[in-house]
Amino acid sequence: MANQQFASKLQEEVICPICMDILQGPATIDCGHTFCRRCITQSWEAADSILKCPLCNKTVRRDTIAPNWLLANLVGKIQAMDPSEMQPETKELRCLRHGEKCHFFCEFDGKFLCVVCRESKDHKSHNATLIEEAAQSYQGRIQSQVEALQQKERAIVQMKSQGEQRIDVFMAHVESERQKIITAFRQLRQVLQEEKNFLLSRINWLDQEITKSKKFYVISTKSQLNSLGKLKDSLKARQCLPPGQLLQDIKAVLCRSEGFCFLNPTPVSMHLEKKLSEAKSRHDSFTESLKIFKDSLQPESKKDKSKFFKGMTEEQIKSWYLSNKNNPKMNKTLEPESTPPVDRTTKPVPPNPKPSTSFAPLFRSRSRASFVSYLPIQDSSENLGGPGATVIEEHKMALVPVTLDAASAHPDLIISQDLKTVTLDQVFQSGWAEPTDPERFHPFRCVLGLPGFSTGCQAWEAELQGPGGGGCVVGVASEPVPRRGTLVLAPLTGFWALRIASSKCQALTEVGTREDLSVCPRKVGVRVNHECGEVVFYDATTSNNIYTFQASFAGQVFPFFRLLFPGTQITLSP
Repeated sequence: MANQQFASKLQEEVICPICMDILQGPATIDCGHTFCRRCITQSWEAADSILKCPLCNKTVRRDTIAPNWLLANLVGKIQAMDPSEMQPETKELRCLRHGEKCHFFCEFDGKFLCVVCRESKDHKSHNATLIEEAAQSYQGRIQSQVEALQQKERAIVQMKSQGEQRIDVFMAHVESERQKIITAFRQLRQVLQEEKNFLLSRINWLDQEITKSKKFYVISTKSQLNSLGKLKDSLKARQCLPPGQLLQDIKAVLCRSEGFCFLNPTPVSMHLEKKLSEAKSRHDSFTESLKIFKDSLQPESKKDKSKFFKGMTEEQIKSWYLSNKNNPKMNKTLEPESTPPVDRTTKPVPPNPKPSTSFAPLFRSRSRASFVSYLPIQDSSENLGGPGATVIEEHKMALVPVTLDAASAHPDLIISQDLKTVTLDQVFQSGWAEPTDPERFHPFRCVLGLPGFSTGCQAWEAELQGPGGGGCVVGVASEPVPRRGTLVLAPLTGFWALRIASSKCQALTEVGTREDLSVCPRKVGVRVNHECGEVVFYDATTSNNIYTFQASFAGQVFPFFRLLFPGTQITLSP
């Protein structure tokens, strides 16, 4: 592991700032920055006589590109070295200024000191102790941190158990209300059939929503426990290291462990508590008044439905409707007053949707596209003649309109008026200055797509163009999406994406790891199944699958794009 870490650090020093890959034919310009010769040449191809450095934005001359032979040799040696050869030799600690052996550790600066450095004016007033004594002192601090983390772990496990117990109690109350409703409606089945179905559908929806909440709660707490365990294991492992390695970056390590804070998600939302309370209140109310107000229940029912849907999002209303349709017990008896304008067996949206009277106010404002992302993918292998046809049909049925989120775009990205095309400007205008808008990506030239979604199946397609074929990263990003600083693209950090550049397509599988793929499409499709936890990439021209990620989404996910080379252009469809 130490060999791999050391090799990784060496390779980080020879990365091209444009393509983010190992330097190929290193070339240095007169401002002092070094790039791949091909990358810097492509970035200047469409520019006029005034050229700017992509990093510092300084004006440079076209004839200043000079090969950096020293760096080229270094790159070649790094790539040729065996990882075992990269392990630095274990040497005694010596002062870089005086060449003397280091015996002391400065608590103030966190540096190793020789006898001369200790008596110098820079460190004479600081508290300097023998390295062995300092290591022993930090061993005690590490042990106290381990004990503190263990105590936090016990508290979190207990809190997690209480949260799950609360969810189970809530689900038991939901089941209790379901049984009460069934018992009450047996007396007047013919007169109150519609009322019964509505109340049951509400309880079923609550059951479905609390099940989703439980899944999210368990995943969230488990993820944080895993992070806590890794912190604890890291500290324990450091205890076994020699003093010199133990003290390396010790303050930063302890700061990370001290700053660990458990983010406790709400087990049961106030919205669901309120909806269950409304359901119970409604049930108690009509049970008491059933004998007296039998003939007036229908108008009361309409008022209750309006109250139930009040404050609910379009997604929650759709979820409620689909839970009724997909419930076998409800399908036998449920005949709703109206049906949302969706034909779930043939077409995503009917040509002339006509919602019925009572649900019309709820669905009138929806656009045609808003229903598509909730539609289930139908298994059409029997009708289309085999698995390959099924894959093509799945891609087509899941396609939904996607636009670019201009508010998140890096300043160097040009967004078209219809929000369907993004282009990386040939001449960078933003320089190294950080934009004031916190929503914009910086310094990496990225942009998100809209809408984000947290349920169902959704797909879109993106076509890549530009000099030399262009270069980009395309995929999805989870919420919350980091906008500033170093951007690590990997599933563990919430990104599931492909890198397409230089006639090569790679899957970003792990931090710093890429898997080469056999095809390099110019038009790629992305299909995300939020329920199954899948991110599927396919060739939009042939509809053949390229790569599939297995994921666990904790919240919303958004389309994500990063443009690598000047002149690169991405166009979305539909």
